[in-house]
Amino acid sequence: MIQTYMLKLLTIRTLLSVRYRIIACAQKLLFSSKMPVSKILIHRIGTFGDSIVTLPALSLIRQHYAHAQLDFVTTYATPLNLSTIVRKDFFSKVYLIQKQNRKKELKALKHEHYDLYIELPQNYGLIKTLRNMLVVRFLLGIKNAFGWDEGMSKLFAKEQLTYAPPLRESERFVRNLARNAITGTPDYPLQIEAPSAEILTLFQTPHKVVAFVIGTNVPANKWPLSSWRSLAVALCKEGFSVAVIGGEQEKQDAHKIIADLDRAYTFCGQFSIAQSAGFLQTCTAAICHDTGAMHLCYAVHTPLVALFSSRQLASKWFPPEKGNAVLMQILSCSGCFRKQCENNLCLKEITPDAVERQLYELLKEIDENSPCRKL
Repeated sequence: MIQTYMLKLLTIRTLLSVRYRIIACAQKLLFSSKMPVSKILIHRIGTFGDSIVTLPALSLIRQHYAHAQLDFVTTYATPLNLSTIVRKDFFSKVYLIQKQNRKKELKALKHEHYDLYIELPQNYGLIKTLRNMLVVRFLLGIKNAFGWDEGMSKLFAKEQLTYAPPLRESERFVRNLARNAITGTPDYPLQIEAPSAEILTLFQTPHKVVAFVIGTNVPANKWPLSSWRSLAVALCKEGFSVAVIGGEQEKQDAHKIIADLDRAYTFCGQFSIAQSAGFLQTCTAAICHDTGAMHLCYAVHTPLVALFSSRQLASKWFPPEKGNAVLMQILSCSGCFRKQCENNLCLKEITPDAVERQLYELLKEIDENSPCRKL
């Protein structure tokens, strides 16, 4: 007898397969790939984390079209977008289109005469995807375009999380490019700025430094403050230094976490993204919420333990498996998609002891696999 969860997963796979076939047919009807490419427009919406997960795909585009002009457009124009995170020399032109002027500014892009449009998509539904394809072909006048995919479905989220987690976002983009014959070795073309000498002197000790990345814009993704405090106390007792990073809004929580602890510091509100990247490179490891700075950690190769709620299809935001670890509890209420939660039980179930053990296991594994150890 087929179990219920298998029927649910089959429903999801069938839905996504139908979506993909429709989108693939629309692409063949609307666009031609038999054209020389010297001028490319790349579109991505989103802010910090949404941008970092696209960087491997961007690096492959740059490798494949080594001599082409790459321009960037976002129709989700916030101060923090892909163009402020990627290396400054990466894009030739950047278009930040405000929602109220979107139609007019998109029409103006038509006069740039792009040879190719590449979408690095959010998980759009079918109708929005088809609408965007029509906009590119007829409003922007671009005859060659790709990147759209089948998106995802929120149906049966708990079963998906448990038995068939969706692809990581970075892997999804790389897969979409491979479908269009763009392959290679992905990289993270980030802006990185070294920490100041004054900050580095704080860590010129034999102690290993663990960064606490405590910020999150989603309350339901927040690990309890008492748990952060307990973990900080335990790590300091074991000879680690603790450095809390985040935005201005995390300052008060950071001081509560490190109060009266030796070798514990807060840098909340002190770093730009590029400076955060440079600082994280100096750290032994990081403990992170599901937040943009979590993606920054693995992008600069800082080992991390990521603490995830199970409110959504969280696997799409997981860090790469190599050199990182994820702690997440699947409960009866998992897949609720709530941004506010009365008790955040799925995060409260992750204990400071469990995080500490996972950190030690991760560092041991990295140490055992270190090339220096083998010499």
